[in-house]
Amino acid sequence: MRTTLRAAVLAAAAALATAPLPAAADDSPTALPPGCDAGSICGYTGYGFAGDLVPLQAGAGCVNLKTPIRSIANTYGSPGIPAAAGVYSGPDCTGDLVATAGQEQSVPRIVPDGASVSLAW
Repeated sequence: MRTTLRAAVLAAAAALATAPLPAAADDSPTALPPGCDAGSICGYTGYGFAGDLVPLQAGAGCVNLKTPIRSIANTYGSPGIPAAAGVYSGPDCTGDLVATAGQEQSVPRIVPDGASVSLAW
């Protein structure tokens, strides 16, 4: 049941990832979080993309984190293969789904902390 639910959530996040985000009022590009290059998924140990950078590999499946993350950014853009991340409060992608980051999305505050991440293409 959890596997089916997890797959459904990641499929929904991937679908959202393909939708374009609205441009800023001045049409200037959104600044990338510190240290997170374009085409990356980056976790951070602090809120607001602060603290230590935790690089995450798109498509890696469920990854247990050595240190909890409190914010996440997905800088994969369009066109290309959409990448999505689902952040869980427990190890092995269990517990509550506390955040999702689809294509060109970020979550500056994850509560409770993320203990594991499910990474999909």
